[in-house]
Amino acid sequence: MKPIFIFLFPLLFTGIKISAQESAWNKWDKELVQDLYTSRDIPYMTEEEQKTILFMNMARHKGALFAETFVKAYVEEKQLKKNSYLKSLYRDLKKVEGLTPLYPEEDLTSVAQGHAVLSGETGHVGHKDMDKRFAPFRGNPYNGWAENCSYGYQDALSIVITLLIDDGIKDLGHRKNILNESYNSVGVAIRPHKKYRVNCVIDFGNQNRSDLNTVPY
Repeated sequence: MKPIFIFLFPLLFTGIKISAQESAWNKWDKELVQDLYTSRDIPYMTEEEQKTILFMNMARHKGALFAETFVKAYVEEKQLKKNSYLKSLYRDLKKVEGLTPLYPEEDLTSVAQGHAVLSGETGHVGHKDMDKRFAPFRGNPYNGWAENCSYGYQDALSIVITLLIDDGIKDLGHRKNILNESYNSVGVAIRPHKKYRVNCVIDFGNQNRSDLNTVPY
């Protein structure tokens, strides 16, 4: 397993200083990360889409450690001011431990791709026709769902951390979706956007995995 991570780790941190990479990864168990990388090698996802799921799973599994490593490194790299949203994120992540990993699903990915492509072509922002888009899956297989949309960020770490900070969103809806213990399924699509250059759509779902031994494949 170790040779996999020799090549994997540098790829995950494209765009972040080497010192920040090393400092962050040295505090994470390599085999744990591999377990949380549920989207690894999924053929219908790009590498950044796969890594978006990985980073969300890391935040869900060890929130305090994720805050101490990746959030801290990102804040220092981007020189972000520690406002009330960032401070509340640190508090919230400290409470998060051992949430069920998100597993990629092709149907959720298809919904995310459709919305990301249409939003990009029209310049739309938001969750237009969300109920209609999810209608075919209501109750079968998903008992609940939610959607996050990100604009202007194309790398996985920026997408996940900015959604977790949720600056300016009073109800912290994006953060709550990522850290919602009921969700166990996800689809991610990163596509061009005519106004913001790029947009990312993340669709979450809750389904009964009791007959699947908790893993969809």
